[in-house]
Amino acid sequence: MIARKKITKKRLKKPDEFISFTQQALTFVTHHIKKMAIGGTLLILIFLTIFVFQMWEREKEEKSMEKFRFASESYQAVSSPYRESSPQEYKSLLDKFEEIYSSFPRTSSGRFSLLYKGEICLRLGEYEAAMRAYQAFLEKAGKEKLYRLFALEGLGYAYEGKKDFEKALHAYQEILRMDEISQWTNVYFNIARCYEKMGKKKEALENYRAFLKISSKSPLTHTVLRKISNLEKE
Repeated sequence: MIARKKITKKRLKKPDEFISFTQQALTFVTHHIKKMAIGGTLLILIFLTIFVFQMWEREKEEKSMEKFRFASESYQAVSSPYRESSPQEYKSLLDKFEEIYSSFPRTSSGRFSLLYKGEICLRLGEYEAAMRAYQAFLEKAGKEKLYRLFALEGLGYAYEGKKDFEKALHAYQEILRMDEISQWTNVYFNIARCYEKMGKKKEALENYRAFLKISSKSPLTHTVLRKISNLEKE
């Protein structure tokens, strides 16, 4: 037979730990219920704000992508080698890409519109505007390395258009510091061309030869061989 434990008066008077904790919790809630309600409401509002913002950003991204797709397809048609396009057609496209960037600057379509702006400005001979577009893209590109290459090359062309070969050279040399240079051999041709225009024959020859070493079967090969021959005769 199991003996029953005797419960003393002292033990009966001792407060139950669970009941004591519950009472303390209820007391705390009673005294702080307004603050907790406000805090909970604020938390809900924060989550709702984040959700609405994300939905808004997603909607903007979709709208910008649709406009960008239409504009880029129009650009492909206008810049086709099988047709002769007028400056006015390019200016009309420039307005479209400018609108996309102005309306959706934080979207990927907005950023890529800067590349198209730079390219169109180069075609129109508007070198200052091309520089601004490429520099703006480079500030926003982040880790988009391949597109940074496009922007740096375009920036180099724009500086060359302004006869600022020192800055053009700097833009092209930035490409050399990137990992993707193995697939971007024309940069040596561009660097050599700048050195040649600056009257630095030795540096020009070095870069023309570097181009041939990496890309001996390029369509530019005969041009480079001719340039090397002419420079060696000087």
